Amino acid sequence: MIKYNFLSNYEGIKIWEKGLDKSPSNKPFLKNDFKEILLISRAFLIQNKIFYVPTLSTLGIAFIFNLVGFLPYLNTLRLENKHQEFTFNVEELTTFNENLENKNKDLDNYYQLYVAGAPAYIFSYFLQKNIPEDLQITEYLIDKDGFDIYAQAYSIKTINDFINSILEWSIVKSDSITVRNVIKSGNSNQTDPSSNNDLFLVEISGKNNLIGISKRLPIFRDSFNYGQINKIERYINSKESGIIN
Repeated sequence: MIKYNFLSNYEGIKIWEKGLDKSPSNKPFLKNDFKEILLISRAFLIQNKIFYVPTLSTLGIAFIFNLVGFLPYLNTLRLENKHQEFTFNVEELTTFNENLENKNKDLDNYYQLYVAGAPAYIFSYFLQKNIPEDLQITEYLIDKDGFDIYAQAYSIKTINDFINSILEWSIVKSDSITVRNVIKSGNSNQTDPSSNNDLFLVEISGKNNLIGISKRLPIFRDSFNYGQINKIERYINSKESGIIN
């Protein structure tokens, strides 16, 4: 017997078949095989571009901007390190200069107090060493700037010789020497009243000439002033090392 279905002769009429009216089973997504998952995901992405295209575009633009600004950022970090290193070096140099300046002040104070001192000792040394036997010093005054000597002798030549010796002193400015108040008095020679020699009184003044350490040391050695020699040697050693002990 031949199966015949007359509905096949008509267009537009859906032929019913057994089992076709069943709804397709809802198969879980994760139970699909890998190939089906790729197909489903691809279809979802194609149909729903609105969900990811704006976000990806924003992220892409941000990444490009960050990539463009990354090199300047690295340069900024490098320059910042250089700046910090420079600042540290400047601070160290400032501290070093301040310490050096303080040490120089200490050295200068030490020199003025212990080395240079008042010129009285050296002046007295020269005066004692160069006084003629027949000349008498009645008074002398000295300060840091200059001196005054009051002397008397029975001979002008003796006074002139004494003045000439003063001109050769290294501690005196030779062009500043002045002689005034030359007074001739009567015979006051108590040892020989019958002498006809007159006594000459004279005042000699001048300016001091500051001498360096190299010229002071021989004077102190010659006068056996070992205390002052020790101070000068300590100053020289301190100046070389930069430390005052």
